[in-house]
Amino acid sequence: MMKRLNKLVLGIIFLFLVISITAGCGIGKEAKIKKSFEKTLSMYPIKNLEDLYDKEGYRDDEFDKNDKGTWI
Repeated sequence: MMKRLNKLVLGIIFLFLVISITAGCGIGKEAKIKKSFEKTLSMYPIKNLEDLYDKEGYRDDEFDKNDKGTWI
């Protein structure tokens, strides 16, 4: 009876360790990705990259401003 209890306790401890190690590795990887992304964005002089894009769309004199186009 005592041997079965010891095996059960060891099994639970082993399972807990495996889950802890697996979860811990994911957290480190996520932090590494965020740091890499921040490093890439730090090259740009502006904080909001959406400011680089024309929000009103492409302007061309050939097209009427109110023309919505035709969906095919």
